[in-house]
Amino acid sequence: MTMKKKIFISNAAMVLISLLILFGIGSLSISLFKDEFMNVIEQNAELSDDTYAVMSLLKEEQQNPVSWDEVSRNLESYNFELYVTNTDLTEQYSNIRHSERECIEELEKTSISGEQIKLYSMEKVTIMKCLVNVNSIDYYVYAAYCPLDLTFLGMDRGMFEMFIIVFIIAGIIVIAGLFFCSQIFTRMMIKRIMMPVDELNNAAIRIKNGNFEEPIFYDQKDEFEEVCQTFNQMQYSLKKGIEQSERYEKARTEMITGISHDLRTPLTSVKAFIKGIMDGVASTPEKQKQYLSISYQKACDMEVLLQKLFFFSKLETGNMPFFIQKVDFGIWLKKYADGKQEEEQTGAYRMILEFEKTEYPVNIDVEQMKRVFDNLIENSIKYADAAELKLHIQMIKTEKTIRVEFKDNGIGMEEEKLPYVFDQFYRGDESRNSKNEGSGLGLYVCKYIIEEQKGTITAKVRQGFCVEIEIPLA
Repeated sequence: MTMKKKIFISNAAMVLISLLILFGIGSLSISLFKDEFMNVIEQNAELSDDTYAVMSLLKEEQQNPVSWDEVSRNLESYNFELYVTNTDLTEQYSNIRHSERECIEELEKTSISGEQIKLYSMEKVTIMKCLVNVNSIDYYVYAAYCPLDLTFLGMDRGMFEMFIIVFIIAGIIVIAGLFFCSQIFTRMMIKRIMMPVDELNNAAIRIKNGNFEEPIFYDQKDEFEEVCQTFNQMQYSLKKGIEQSERYEKARTEMITGISHDLRTPLTSVKAFIKGIMDGVASTPEKQKQYLSISYQKACDMEVLLQKLFFFSKLETGNMPFFIQKVDFGIWLKKYADGKQEEEQTGAYRMILEFEKTEYPVNIDVEQMKRVFDNLIENSIKYADAAELKLHIQMIKTEKTIRVEFKDNGIGMEEEKLPYVFDQFYRGDESRNSKNEGSGLGLYVCKYIIEEQKGTITAKVRQGFCVEIEIPLA
């Protein structure tokens, strides 16, 4: 169940339970005060036992009026209260309770004359009304009786006040019930939400401490399941990234160490030959020329190594410049192949170029593209291990690209190593004691340059090592 559904059901349950509590309180109130409400509806005419005694007292008051205080004291002996108004309904005397006053207010509208004494019963309240003349002034005199069982928690009240009190108490109970239910459901929801949050927090702490092995186990079918799975994938990616960074760092260290070692050898030779010239070992012009020629060659070797380091630093910092221009790749490749063949004087390889005579317009950086083919040639020279190395370059024009296939006739490479040949610092032979040492950057640089020019590069084994390059047509 999703977290949204859980929250919706939780809130609905809170409202439903609160309504059930409200209906329960209402039903209980009706059952408790059923008799009170029914008495009001039926106008129960139950009278006080002292009704006739009070009527006699009022008749005496009509004939021989005395002070209202004395009348009130006489009525108190029968549990009656006194209320007196003049004919303008202005209150003259009162010691009645609120529930009795409500009934009297209804009777003030009724007329009375002479020595009449009218008797009323309302909401279990017994009321007698008569007219008394004192000093030639008429007064309405009310004698009211309200049973003590019509009190609530010791307080006098009418039926309306009783309803209000019950309603307030019921409201308080409902609010308390709603608060209690909300607390229960909120705690349950917080527990459900905090469980995956705590798992994520603990996993983050583990990752902070370097533990990438322990994943999050969360099997609830809600939104957090996807979050936890994504976190596990991120943790796995971080683990792989760190492992790869460690491998790169190790390979980088090995490369720098190897290049430093490679620099030391020609540097030692240069120093030795210059020292030989200085010490007079090379005493003849021919000998001196030989020493200088060897020293120059060694210096050129060191320059190549330093160029590799410089190029690598540009790759690492992203500062490799590209100067793109539109060229005919067929013309450029023919010119490049002819130049390389003229430079090659040792017979280390023979280059064969094959393509149709048509236009091959592309947008490339010619210097960077030259570096690509230089690296491919150098890679074949080092690892082809062929008695007579042949480099075959074939170019085919497709609808949208130019496909260049660079292939040698060497021993090739194991199929399982092909996916890694373009990785940074990857070397097919991990030992630097091999006769064909390499930095592991040549093919990585090729891939970097080709992809920066919107092309693709792949490696295959076809009776030797083969590299396919595709470059978009201009």
